[in-house]
Amino acid sequence: MTSESHIYCSQKIWLEGAATEQFNRVLSLPGIIRGAAFPDLHPGRGVPVGAAFMSQDIVLPALIGNDIGCGMTLFAMGIPIRKLKIDKLLRKLGDEPEHILRQMSLNCLPGMPETMDDPLSMLGTIGHGNHFIEILSVEKVLDGESWEAMNISKDASLLLVHCGSRAYGEALWHDFAAKHGNDGVAATDVDGKAYLTEHEKLIQWANFNRRLVAKAFSQMLSCDVTELLNATHNSITPCGDGRFIHRKGASAVEANKPVIVAGSRGTFSYLVKPIGDMQDNLASIAHGSGRKWNRQGTKARIREKHHDLQSLIQTALGTKVICPDKELLYEEAPEAYKNVEDVIADLQSFRLAAPIARLKPIVNIKP
Repeated sequence: MTSESHIYCSQKIWLEGAATEQFNRVLSLPGIIRGAAFPDLHPGRGVPVGAAFMSQDIVLPALIGNDIGCGMTLFAMGIPIRKLKIDKLLRKLGDEPEHILRQMSLNCLPGMPETMDDPLSMLGTIGHGNHFIEILSVEKVLDGESWEAMNISKDASLLLVHCGSRAYGEALWHDFAAKHGNDGVAATDVDGKAYLTEHEKLIQWANFNRRLVAKAFSQMLSCDVTELLNATHNSITPCGDGRFIHRKGASAVEANKPVIVAGSRGTFSYLVKPIGDMQDNLASIAHGSGRKWNRQGTKARIREKHHDLQSLIQTALGTKVICPDKELLYEEAPEAYKNVEDVIADLQSFRLAAPIARLKPIVNIKP
């Protein structure tokens, strides 16, 4: 079966050869009929990050791997950014922010969705790697009409939570891989049905956990939180006629429904409005700026450039960074990521999305 593909990336954004090789390899897999890659495309563990693939009649869990349900949820907090006491928040989080957040999250439990055997053990945690919690301010509104439709004050303090299904997603992927390796299975087979059922539970668990973390912040800051948007970027989604869209680091979008494209802890993020017919891009867009350097290469470069941690815990943009893991401070340095403005420009030029507002990170937390 011949597959169709689109790479939405201009020459001003460098694409690593390994990323395009991985993209083309996936397109050649049995059952894959279409693919779309975005400006944040970069190599992953055998599968590129920043891409979406459509299959016919089969599901290929290897294409999304272990971080099932990973996504970002954006909230408006009921306190103006000018009244937000950042130093007080930092004191509350202390030297063990993960422990504090988990305890506060469990205190907010309203009721659990149906999930796995032990759903409580990881609630209130966000995991390692590029996962984060961020407080942002509205730096500039770029589309007044779309902004007004979202009913957010320009003086609002915003909370962005980025995480997935934690060890539960890893367990589901390992169980599947132990039986099928990297091969796909028919969606109608027993194993295909079982995987999709558990996959959907993990999506719901990840959504619930991001909302729970937001409630913990509302307690710490003594304010309400209102969910503005939620976008999953690591999932397998049925789309009719036996077809499935596999997204690896690509946000699922709907026409005119805002979504966030995250920068790094030292750059702006953008609220954007998806546009176009959503066909060739498989109803997906970039979820962030995408890595420019791998983790090991980043650590070597950043250690050479930054001889003290102070320059890593407060960025050039003024963002305060909370990250007890020193290695992660290096790995997630802003320099490791592509230019988010170039990513947004490409999304515009390919008529995939239009920017609504530019958001400035105030505090970035990696528990």
